[in-house]
Amino acid sequence: MSYHRGICNFCGTGCGHLLLVENNRARGVYPLPGHPLSRGRLCVRGWHIHELLQTDERIIRPMVREGETFRTVSYQEAIDYTARELKKFSGREVAFLGSPRASNEENYLFGKFARAVMKSNNISLSSDAGLEESARVLLEGCGWPAMTGSLSGLRQADFILVLGGDLTRQNPIIASEIHFARRAGAFLVTISPRKTQMARLSRIHLRPRPGTLSMLLLAMARVLADEDLIDRESLAGLVENWQAYSEYLDSVDRDEIFRLTGVEEKEVISLARKLTAAKSAFAFYPVGIQSLDRQSMAALFNLFLLAGKVGRPGCGLCPLTGISNLLGSLDMGLSPSFLPGYFPADREGSWKRLEELWPVRLERWPGKNAAACLLEDNPVKALLVVDHDEEIIRNLNRIKKLELVVYFGAYQNAFSRLAKVIFPRTTYIEGDGTYTNSERRVQLSQKKVDPPGEVRPLWEILSRLAGSLGHDWNYRSAEDIMSEISRVVPQYAGLSHLKLKDRLGIKWPADERHPEGTDCLLAEEASQKFRFVLDDRESSDRPRQSSPGQEFPFQLVIGRSNYFWHQNSIMKRTFIPRREYNALLLLYPKGFVEVSEEDARALGLREKQTVKIISEKAEVRLAVRISPDILPGMLYIPYFVDDMIPEFLHRQVAELEKYEEFFLPVRLEKVA
Repeated sequence: MSYHRGICNFCGTGCGHLLLVENNRARGVYPLPGHPLSRGRLCVRGWHIHELLQTDERIIRPMVREGETFRTVSYQEAIDYTARELKKFSGREVAFLGSPRASNEENYLFGKFARAVMKSNNISLSSDAGLEESARVLLEGCGWPAMTGSLSGLRQADFILVLGGDLTRQNPIIASEIHFARRAGAFLVTISPRKTQMARLSRIHLRPRPGTLSMLLLAMARVLADEDLIDRESLAGLVENWQAYSEYLDSVDRDEIFRLTGVEEKEVISLARKLTAAKSAFAFYPVGIQSLDRQSMAALFNLFLLAGKVGRPGCGLCPLTGISNLLGSLDMGLSPSFLPGYFPADREGSWKRLEELWPVRLERWPGKNAAACLLEDNPVKALLVVDHDEEIIRNLNRIKKLELVVYFGAYQNAFSRLAKVIFPRTTYIEGDGTYTNSERRVQLSQKKVDPPGEVRPLWEILSRLAGSLGHDWNYRSAEDIMSEISRVVPQYAGLSHLKLKDRLGIKWPADERHPEGTDCLLAEEASQKFRFVLDDRESSDRPRQSSPGQEFPFQLVIGRSNYFWHQNSIMKRTFIPRREYNALLLLYPKGFVEVSEEDARALGLREKQTVKIISEKAEVRLAVRISPDILPGMLYIPYFVDDMIPEFLHRQVAELEKYEEFFLPVRLEKVA
């Protein structure tokens, strides 16, 4: 038997594991003892990742569509065909959808192919949309786009604040670390409208009305100022716009906030006092389907900065990613807003720098994300996709109208069935590559098995495709690509495969000053003075909400259910998550809506009774699930049933999956 050290490819925690390899196949998985974050543990998903790696539903040969069927071709024939087709389009007519499960090297080259070869800035990820907004807020506030703290000190924390989502489901190992801290004496607080497992573990659970979280955080900041619980002298030297924020706080109406949020004033005052008194304080928030909106992220940053908990050891603002390499994908510039290394795409200097490093002429026009590119009035005619299938449902009809869809993937799925060209690519255990977890920890995953058939790594396919389009890329390995990344992405300047080979990850930024990485953001080493994030603008893609009224008295929110986080290849091909998903389908074959016990009594509803959920534009029929976990006047629908999604959620209110603070006014009616 042969055991190989590796990294779990599920969520953004980046747990270490040992894969048992026999006869060139992964036969089992075990926790890696001594890993600095997972500490010899795996969650239920991580224990079953070898099942995904054993599936026979692999794509092993390139294919080109001919009518309603596919013809198997050689790689060279598929590359030549794709190159001829791509030459028909301008950069504005092509969109690129990257994968948060691909390695940093693969995502970097995918972005380079888009911008340098196709002259397209339409490049994005469709998963965990909140991470990009979180990066903007943190960059504006402290010049540091990701987690500011270090999870290695979490068990010694005095104060932990968890906002929204349910970390016990999204990032179970990090939730376990929080639980250890709670048992060691940390004051754990959860703020969420729905009662989650994390809320049950907490000392206090505040349940503000949906849409009022930013106001609640602002009220805590006002309490700190009113009770003079802040170090004004220190703030004046650390923060460049302290006076402007102080004047803004003075204008806040505390009484109005408490009325709107529904949270008692004494609870907020007590919480604010505990935060400022803590020597070590962390805040955790999700950036996926239950992400906070910009205003809430900014209010949280401002609160921690005011309390002196930014730029200090033992403190941290911690956005948590739900997919394995989402942070690394953004580091590599898979965004219309950021070039590699978080250089803003709206600044001429960012483009000039990249042109000198690559070197090649680049286009400056503002790119769009994949969702915007697939609107009916958008000129996009071609789409290149890596390892995606869950987003296909919403844009199915638009994608069918595209002239060219190219899919790079390891498994058969919805995207592969719509493609015109399919390129099989290696899985993460069939090649070398680095992955960056939520903590900024960059880890190297080395090849453990040979790929089936003639399957090639994505970087090699892209290099050959670039060559057919007139660009001479001389990469010989993923290690070569990391060497280039270290020159292009400042946060990775001190990283290499050789350096990472004997380490369990290095947290960026890694450079000459910090050759072994950087544990946390320190104020004395920051590249800029800190700033309170004062503007009130909301994310451009956040919808305007209407308030519940007599016609639509309920607030509908959505989230994930049990182990089935994502409608994708990984979750559908591992036993325990699939079993739990199927168990839910047996009980609720068309999905369910959670209703509070109080509302169920008032409306005379019984368990599994069919009801209609009606919004201004659409309706859906679901079974009732009576729950003590939600507030009266609120409804909750888990996003887990395929055929339910196009009927109601995706077709009418796709914004629901982007922000936890978003709710849809609806009414509930019995079905006779």
